Amino acid sequence: MSGLVLAIAGKVYASWAATGWATSVWLVLPAIVAAGGTAFAVTRYRHHPGRRQVFLLVSAFVQKHWVAELLENLIRALDRHGVDLVLKIPPHEYGGHGQLQQLAELRRNSRSFLGGFVMAADCAANHVEFDRFCRSLRIPIVFIGSSPFEHVRDYPPNAALVGCDDTEIGTRSAEWVAKILKDRELPYPNVLVVASTEHPDRQNSFAARLRTEVASAEITINDQGRFDRGRSARIVGQTLEEAHRKGVTVHVVFCTNDEMALGAVDAVQERAAAGEGVGDLVIVGVDGTREAIATIDTGGTRFRSTVVQESGRVAEIAVSTLLKLRAYGPVDVETSIPTTIYPLGNASTAVSGSGGTRQSTAPPIPGTRGG
Repeated sequence: MSGLVLAIAGKVYASWAATGWATSVWLVLPAIVAAGGTAFAVTRYRHHPGRRQVFLLVSAFVQKHWVAELLENLIRALDRHGVDLVLKIPPHEYGGHGQLQQLAELRRNSRSFLGGFVMAADCAANHVEFDRFCRSLRIPIVFIGSSPFEHVRDYPPNAALVGCDDTEIGTRSAEWVAKILKDRELPYPNVLVVASTEHPDRQNSFAARLRTEVASAEITINDQGRFDRGRSARIVGQTLEEAHRKGVTVHVVFCTNDEMALGAVDAVQERAAAGEGVGDLVIVGVDGTREAIATIDTGGTRFRSTVVQESGRVAEIAVSTLLKLRAYGPVDVETSIPTTIYPLGNASTAVSGSGGTRQSTAPPIPGTRGG
């Protein structure tokens, strides 16, 4: 382009050489060429896809080990495509309002990104804002885990969902717990569910399935755990103390993420240190984080099983979906990654076993729906 500009300018100068304009034009010409080159370079920098970065907007990050593992896997998957990841954290954990503030900032700076991943908080309340956010951008947005859209037809053309299905998670957990309770032949099993207002389908589908499998089960749901280890420890500790006073037994504690399951382990160990037994209690979690699996493998706690959300698979498919959306290729609007139970095998074996490391095999190729 510079050569073309100089060639044209040279011809113009030659035609003007006989006039008094020649000297002034020659003095001004370099400045014009330099200004044009600078403007061209700035335009390329602002609009060329060479600024290869995407964002991840999370709903919470403190002590969220599965999110940290997902972040690690996203970075690895994007690195293979020469793309950097920018992490956006709202000022409040699971704060829908905090995420809306982040959405406004991202909307203003959207030209800096090739696309983005969003772990949405308070989807029902913020449905309209998420829809407006996606439709106001020209970049692809992939929601991970939770979607603010009720139906596939509601998605904007630049949006998609990748993640594990919360209903499947709850159902799979309930089926595992049902095997334990049936093997023990307990007449009225007592089950505590420690959950959060985020991902309510996990606890709701768990309770519905367990009532179908074991009609006599008494199920108590506490949804104030907020996916927090300390809060879960207090909830479980208070429940066990109250049960002890009433002379009843809690047989199973199901926590809708591994952080809360580890909190339940803390509560049980605290009671054991005080010389108070908890019977043959079983703790079940969700996520399959490294710490949870390591704790299960020791065999020295009541933490017996976790539903694995394969963060590596989620990351790979989320990145692939985002890049296909950016290239205007066909994608499935919603992609569900199948979960597995760790450890694999019979539930009663996992409960009565003495520990030891068990390696789970890779889950099957993820199925898709929608599109």
